[in-house]
Amino acid sequence: MAEVNRQTTTATVRWQLLDRTAGGNAPPVDWRFTVGQRVKIRLVNEMDSDHPMHHPFHVHGAGRFLVLDRDGVPERNLVWKDTVLLRTGETVHILLELSTPGAWMAHCHIAEHLHSGMVFSFTVTAGATR
Repeated sequence: MAEVNRQTTTATVRWQLLDRTAGGNAPPVDWRFTVGQRVKIRLVNEMDSDHPMHHPFHVHGAGRFLVLDRDGVPERNLVWKDTVLLRTGETVHILLELSTPGAWMAHCHIAEHLHSGMVFSFTVTAGATR
């Protein structure tokens, strides 16, 4: 594994966050939310990559989230987070509560992965006023 890690650079490996909801391999869609929304998101760390490993998934200041389950097993310790460790081969469901308007990003917290493309942005709007 150490030798594989030494050979893994942004020139040799492209880390990606993909949206598979439409059955494809596209970058995440143009996500747009409104303050006050709660959105359930499924995160999958697939085993069939060239270099499977854990990824700490981080969401910037748009809000906070709860980890609902890991591989279908309900999370017993429901605490608000902004980062979750997505283990190799694991599926995690989170409930994202959006509280702050703006343009935000979500990414892998490993700097090399972020630099290589494991990042996307999304927008949170204040919503309609009454």
